[in-house]
Amino acid sequence: MADPLRIRIAKWIAGSKNGALASVTAKVDDSAGWASLTGRPHDYEQSKIMELYEDALTAWRKNPIAWRIVSITTDYLVGDKFQISSSNRNMNKFIAEFWNHQKNNIDLRLEGMSDELARAGDLFIALFQNDQDGMSYIRFVTKDRIQKIETAENDWEVEIAYYEMQNTGEPRKWLSPVHPDAKDANVIMMHYSINKPIGALMGEGDLTTMIPWLLRYSRMLEDRVRLHWAIRAFLWIVTVPTNKVKEKREQYRVPPESGSIVVKDESEKWESVTPLLRGADASHDMKSVRGMIDAGSGYPPHWRGESGDANLATATAMQTPTERHLLRRQRYFGYILQDIIYQAYQRAVMKGRIRKLSTSDYSKLFTMDVPDIRRSDNEALAKSAKSLADAFKIMGGQLPGKSETFTRLLMKLVFRNAGEPQAEKVIDDIFNEAKLDKTESEPEEEEKEEKEE
Repeated sequence: MADPLRIRIAKWIAGSKNGALASVTAKVDDSAGWASLTGRPHDYEQSKIMELYEDALTAWRKNPIAWRIVSITTDYLVGDKFQISSSNRNMNKFIAEFWNHQKNNIDLRLEGMSDELARAGDLFIALFQNDQDGMSYIRFVTKDRIQKIETAENDWEVEIAYYEMQNTGEPRKWLSPVHPDAKDANVIMMHYSINKPIGALMGEGDLTTMIPWLLRYSRMLEDRVRLHWAIRAFLWIVTVPTNKVKEKREQYRVPPESGSIVVKDESEKWESVTPLLRGADASHDMKSVRGMIDAGSGYPPHWRGESGDANLATATAMQTPTERHLLRRQRYFGYILQDIIYQAYQRAVMKGRIRKLSTSDYSKLFTMDVPDIRRSDNEALAKSAKSLADAFKIMGGQLPGKSETFTRLLMKLVFRNAGEPQAEKVIDDIFNEAKLDKTESEPEEEEKEEKEE
């Protein structure tokens, strides 16, 4: 006996979910032999690292929310410009050559680097050196290929070598810049990570905590789509006298098309039957799941297009923690680029292609020009700096004479309130240049006065 209509529909709704909206299909070898690739207690085993990486990559490819979260991070970090320069003439020239070299094209790589850092939580960057001109070219090894990280015996935070899994044979060994044999190698590898627990060497991607909730949300959406499809389905029950059942079955073997005219006598009755599934309102449940996703991403709902019941004041307040997080990530991303440039420069120095640097302090060596995370603040900062300068001008007028200490304090506060705090050395340079200019201009003024007399 055939199943009733409602049973068949229920079986179809509860059927297999092959091809889910954001299904994660990581294949993991659970056989014996897997071990932590770092040996650190807070690092995952290699099988778990591979699973998390593939889950994040699959979610990014299939789930629009995951894709958008990673994209937002990159949009704010990289923006419309991300430039690094140096006051050192040799370094500045090298930056231009390295940055724009046709085998590097750093501007075109920034988006991919930021995306991979957010997805995987780690960047493994190889620097291949050209023996002819000393120039280095960057290439990337994905996190799931790293089988082991070797550290110094007396300091586990100093990474000296990385082992990349090969399709066949032994893993490939990459030396880090601090390895004793790195100066003789034609390629070195550098490792950068985010979301790294204390005591671990490997980081974690931004999507790691969200993936289970992204899966739940996708399944809930698919279930609601199936449910609404089933509700719209219906069947016609045609009641006829017993002696006409066979005749009518043949007549309606092919159901009449929509809009057709059916002529019947009074003995034939038509009745439509629709499934009564009693699907409760799931909006609150789905909102709760979205809240877990938003908490994991750190981005307010209106950043992904869901305004909800938030007004302008609420939306503005919600952005502050997010912007601080993005500022911290942007600073680290800038450090990654500075370190890559510095290591490439040092490799050229070892080949005798360029002059040795006098300092390794990145804060003195590099200057970054990066996009503002919160551009709406610029006007408020400018007004704050102007108001402060006006107030100090009035206060300065009450002093019996000029005070360098007072002027220094004024400059520090104005720069700080303008959102561009300056180091003490910069303020010293400003005063020294002003004093030098005054010394040079005094003889000219004396000559002018003598001529007038």
